[in-house]
Amino acid sequence: MARALIRLRFFTDENVPDSVARYLRGRGHSVYRAKGQLAERTPDQVVATVAMEDDRVLVSQDKDFKSQTYQQPRYARLSRLALVGPGPTLRDAVREHIHLIEAQGVHRHAHGGRMIIHVQVGQIRIRT
Repeated sequence: MARALIRLRFFTDENVPDSVARYLRGRGHSVYRAKGQLAERTPDQVVATVAMEDDRVLVSQDKDFKSQTYQQPRYARLSRLALVGPGPTLRDAVREHIHLIEAQGVHRHAHGGRMIIHVQVGQIRIRT
């Protein structure tokens, strides 16, 4: 497996499959898991705050992370990789789009700001 040019920092929510975390680690990225770090069923706002305070990209599969809550000023620095689709397809979706995800991470690192990426097999949407 090829290594990434830049090491990104991810924080995976408890619903993200282990295969996604393993894949990102295999590329050389730093991955912290909510499983084992936070109590089970920790509220999404707490998960988002932990990721943001540690300057990590939150990886989640929750549709509710798209809600207006995360557009509030206190979440202005939150970067997120939103995974869309059935669990078994998520690693493949990340793998398919990893070069764009990493390129966006390089851009974020160089220019600041945040990134919001929605990924599913065959499709990627990027917002900054």
